[in-house]
Amino acid sequence: MSSHTYSTELRPEPLLRCVVIIAGVAATVLGVTMILALSVPIAWRAAAAVVWLLMNTRELLVITNGYKRCQRIRMEHDGELAVLAPDGCWIGATLLAGSVVLSRFAWLRFESDDGQRFAELMREKRQKNKDWRRLQVIWRHLGAGG
Repeated sequence: MSSHTYSTELRPEPLLRCVVIIAGVAATVLGVTMILALSVPIAWRAAAAVVWLLMNTRELLVITNGYKRCQRIRMEHDGELAVLAPDGCWIGATLLAGSVVLSRFAWLRFESDDGQRFAELMREKRQKNKDWRRLQVIWRHLGAGG
């Protein structure tokens, strides 16, 4: 008797990608503003602001580079991931800590086999979305197994 693999295939939304980038830029600017408002010597504030700016810029670049390489995400029943690259090839990936799947939204962090890191904000598009329901089931099983 054959059994077929239970998996889901998700397509990232350009609007949610923009939301992530805008939120990242806003957090960076707000963080620099708050650091500069601290009551410590200006040299320390400037150094902290530069470090904050560099860290956040690096993270935003990692995210945007990942967006360029990720057309779709396929998650297997056992948690194995694959990313569809723009050239049409599927690249193996590993789910990272910090991923969260809720009833209507998911934040997925993963790394491809070649070391590229990705972060995708996903959402349920409509009530009867088969791929979203499958993600929910897979996520529950992954949590029960860990």
